[in-house]
Amino acid sequence: MVVVAVLAIAMAALPASADTAGDLQNARTQADAARAELDRVAAQWQAAEAQLAQAQDAAAAATTRIGELEHALVGVQAQLNERAAALYMAGGSQSMVALLTSSSITQATDRLQFASTLAQQDTDLATRVSVQAQELRWRRAQLADAVQRQSAATASLKAQEAAIGARVADYQARVSDLEQQLAAEQAPPSTAPGTPGAPAPPPSAGGPPPVSGSGWLQTCPVNGPTSFVDSFGDPRPGGRSHEGIDLIAAYGTPVVATTSGTVHHTTSGPGGYGTVLFHDGSADWTFYTHFSSYAGPGEGGHVGAGETIGLVGSTGDTTVNHLHFEYHPGGGAAVDPYSALLGVC
Repeated sequence: MVVVAVLAIAMAALPASADTAGDLQNARTQADAARAELDRVAAQWQAAEAQLAQAQDAAAAATTRIGELEHALVGVQAQLNERAAALYMAGGSQSMVALLTSSSITQATDRLQFASTLAQQDTDLATRVSVQAQELRWRRAQLADAVQRQSAATASLKAQEAAIGARVADYQARVSDLEQQLAAEQAPPSTAPGTPGAPAPPPSAGGPPPVSGSGWLQTCPVNGPTSFVDSFGDPRPGGRSHEGIDLIAAYGTPVVATTSGTVHHTTSGPGGYGTVLFHDGSADWTFYTHFSSYAGPGEGGHVGAGETIGLVGSTGDTTVNHLHFEYHPGGGAAVDPYSALLGVC
């Protein structure tokens, strides 16, 4: 994390003061505690997203099957009605009807066999009605359960979204306090922060992010305090799976290119405003979405690692301010970038 790296550098340059070390350790402890709490809430949010998707898909599947069963039952019941009407019009037992309308023993035998076949078909139809009616009851129970789970998951998701907003604000405040302490400790008395000649704020306070990685992931895609859990592969509505990692951050936090490449802007209902970055020197590409707005170069522009390409927001199918981030090596299917992100964020 950016703040931890800044703190380590600052601690090495600070005088060995017990008060200074104690104050900074206390600030770091508070920031770490806020980050841990935000991570916990983020995990609950992702779980609620997955539960909602599963409930929605279960409800959709049950609804489809109920429609199929109801349509099939209408057809089978119509056939049974036709059979019943035919037997009623014929009157008497099967054997009597066959014998009375036959002109020979051979013909009577043929008609008895035909009547027996009709009776077996009636039995088969009745069995189909019974089986399909029972399945229809089961499917309706499944639908009711799915709707109930969907309602509970929706309520849970809304609660997690509200909690995330509060935790992000708290986490940012603690990180900001820590960074101000670091800046104050590094500055001579005559150049305290806020006065002429004061040192520049730490990188996570708005400056360029540190480039500490290599290859396709040279820096964290969120230039500021962020929290994320491994939600790659989690269920999403429509039978889809989550193909990236959601990095929670405050609204307007800069989103930066993780490596150099060419920018391609995207817009969609699920993702809102986003950018595909085609990496220099390879077929790899990364995908960044849910921007509040674009930033940096326009369509087709070139960026270096750490350059801003957008701002964190909640456009698309989400109400939580975050960055959805995907990595597609070789231009193929997405792979889980969670472990790699831990090394730079």
